Amino acid sequence: MYTVLERNEITLVRDRSSFIGVLIHATSVESIKQYLLDIRKQYPKAKHYCYAYVVGNQKKCSDDGEPAKTAGRPLLELLERKEMDEVLLIVVRYFGGVLLGASRLMSTYLETGVNVINSSDIVAIEEKYVYHMSLSYKEFDELKRLSKKLQFSFENVTYNDRINVDVLADEKTGEELANYYPHSSIEVMGKRKMYRR
Repeated sequence: MYTVLERNEITLVRDRSSFIGVLIHATSVESIKQYLLDIRKQYPKAKHYCYAYVVGNQKKCSDDGEPAKTAGRPLLELLERKEMDEVLLIVVRYFGGVLLGASRLMSTYLETGVNVINSSDIVAIEEKYVYHMSLSYKEFDELKRLSKKLQFSFENVTYNDRINVDVLADEKTGEELANYYPHSSIEVMGKRKMYRR
């Protein structure tokens, strides 16, 4: 799955109507409600505030007064097709007085959504296990070399008689670490969500 960490915004003008696409990182439905209120305050004279969001298995879309399935549904399908999560996609429309018709309206909302996603800094969402390890200095040197081969990272390194370190890795890599260090203490501390460019 993919998301954005920084808000992005683009504007598309079609037959005197302005379509402002806004893509926002959102981790809860409560935060989405607040973002929608903020957008209405930021663009108070707009005619429509159409949106779609995906937060885990929670999904919703709104046409906000536009003809049914011309705005919200295409935006939601776009997020699903792009495998986006933890995102709110809003398209604000300032009506310019020219009716576009359902087909052109849908394609314009979709084009606005595509443009704002394509111009955003997209990051991958990864879930990693946190493995707490206690190692000798020699084992820690081996762990640093191993991190390049198995592609894991570590943090919270403390140096005493032994070195304590938290390793962030997937489950398969965690099993491999247990095989590499059968006599070392390895404790699973839980999962952590990470974002990778």
